[in-house]
Amino acid sequence: MTACAGEPQPQATAEQKPITWIPLRTKGNQFVYVDSAFNKQLKQTFYHAQPFTVTGYALVGDEKNQRAVINFKGDLMEDYSTADLQLLPLGKLTLLMKRQEYDKKLPFWKWNWHIMGGDVEKTATYVQVEIRVLETGQVLLHKDIPYDQNSYNLAAYSLDDSHVVLNQELYRIDKQRFKKVKGNIEAVLENGRYIPASTASFSIYDIRHQDATQSGLSGTDAISLHWKNQSLVLDSINQERYTPSIPKLLKDRTSGDTYAFPQYDKAFPKQIRQARPKQLAFLNEVTLVYSVANSPYFILGKFNYDDDIWAYEWLYIDKDGNLLDQIQVNDFFILDQVGNLVWPDKQLLFTANTLKKDWKTGKIKYHYQMDDRYLIDVKKGELDPTMGLWNAAQKNWDLLPDFNHIEVLNGPQQILALQEHSDGPYILYNNKTKQRIGSKSYHSIYADGLVQVKGEGSVKEYYYIDIATGREYKE
Repeated sequence: MTACAGEPQPQATAEQKPITWIPLRTKGNQFVYVDSAFNKQLKQTFYHAQPFTVTGYALVGDEKNQRAVINFKGDLMEDYSTADLQLLPLGKLTLLMKRQEYDKKLPFWKWNWHIMGGDVEKTATYVQVEIRVLETGQVLLHKDIPYDQNSYNLAAYSLDDSHVVLNQELYRIDKQRFKKVKGNIEAVLENGRYIPASTASFSIYDIRHQDATQSGLSGTDAISLHWKNQSLVLDSINQERYTPSIPKLLKDRTSGDTYAFPQYDKAFPKQIRQARPKQLAFLNEVTLVYSVANSPYFILGKFNYDDDIWAYEWLYIDKDGNLLDQIQVNDFFILDQVGNLVWPDKQLLFTANTLKKDWKTGKIKYHYQMDDRYLIDVKKGELDPTMGLWNAAQKNWDLLPDFNHIEVLNGPQQILALQEHSDGPYILYNNKTKQRIGSKSYHSIYADGLVQVKGEGSVKEYYYIDIATGREYKE
C-alpha cells in the first residue's frame, strides 16, 4: 500500500511565454501548427505532431514513422530517428530522454547456448539511453545497458525550486546547470527531505542541511505503547508480500522513537493518555499504521475478515497519545498497489442509505484535483460493474453509476470523458456546468486533446481537439 497527496504539475514561470499552438490535421492527413484562431505558425508540415511544451518544444514525426524534436522556430533540436523520444519541462528547462534499441555482439563467454535446439545466441538487445537538457546541451545520462535492465525514466521529483531527484540522483539547478549533490536516493519526502537507499541503517536528509537530520533508523514491525501500568505491543505492523526498499516503520535506535510511512515526519506516541475499553481492544488487532502528513494524526487499521465486510476498520491516535474514533484531514489517501483507494473507504464516504439494496461497491479511485469527488465502481445485482462520480462533500452522485468508464481529462475544470457501453464511443462532459461538450463522440479521448475516430475498415484516424469547447483542429 502507498499513501499520497496531490503533487503540483510543472508550470510556466512569469518570464516565459508558453507556446499554445495546436497541431491541425490537414486534408492531406498531415499536421501543421496553428494558434487558437487557426492561423498557421510554422511553414513545415509533419506526419505526426504533439502539442508544444510550455518551454517551447514539440515532438514531431515524418513519413517513415521516425521522431524528432523541434523548437518554436521550427528548428530541429533532435534529428529524425527511430529512437524513442520523451520531453519533460522542468521550470525554465526541458529534459529530453532518448532511447535507442540495438543488437550488441557479445563476447563468447556470454553466448546463450541452447543445448536442446543447437542454436547459439551471439547477440543481445541493448538500449542506449541519453538524458540531456535541450536549452544548454548538458548531458545528465548516457549509458548502454541490457534491455531488461533499463529502468531509467523522466519521473522527476522536486524538493524545492532548485532541487530535483531524477533516476535516484539528487541535483541542484543553478544558472541552468544541473549539479549532482547526492546519489542513490530511494525516497523523496515533503519539505525538502529525502532518504538514501540502505541495506540496514537509514538516515533522513534535508536539502537545507549538509548532514543527516536523523540517522541510526532501522526497520521494525512493532510499536510499544504504555497505558497506565500496562504495556501494549502492536506487532506485525505494515507487513507486505514484498519487502519495501525502505521499511514503513523506522525506529531510532538511540531514542526509541518510531516513525511511520509515508513522511516519517513525527514520532508515534509512546504513552496512551485517554482511551475507552473498545478502543484498547481494537489496538490488539491493528496491522496498519500510517502517519497523516501535515497533521498531528496517525491512522490505525485492522482488517475485518467477515465475508460481509472484508475491509479495514479504522481508529486514530494523535501525537500526544489520544485515541480518536474519527479525524478531519484534507488531501491524504491510502492506496493499494494498483492505485485503488483504501482510506477513506466506502464506510467513510457513503451515508447509510446511499446505495440501493442490491448495489455493492468495488474499486474506488480519487483524482486529487477533483474537489472531494471519487470514481466508484458499483455492481448492481448480477449486472456487470458500472462507474459513477461520487461527491463526498455533498454526499450524493454527481454522475450516477450508469457508465462503463469515466476518465478525468482535466481535474480543475472537471472535464470528463464518458463511455456508456463497453467498446462504445466517448463523449466530452463538463461536470461543473453539468453539460455535454460539443456534439461529437470519439473512439478515445486523451487529456492533451488527442482523439481517435474510426476510419474506413480497421484504420483509426487521430487529430486534436480543445477539450474545454469540443473545437476540432482539422480541415
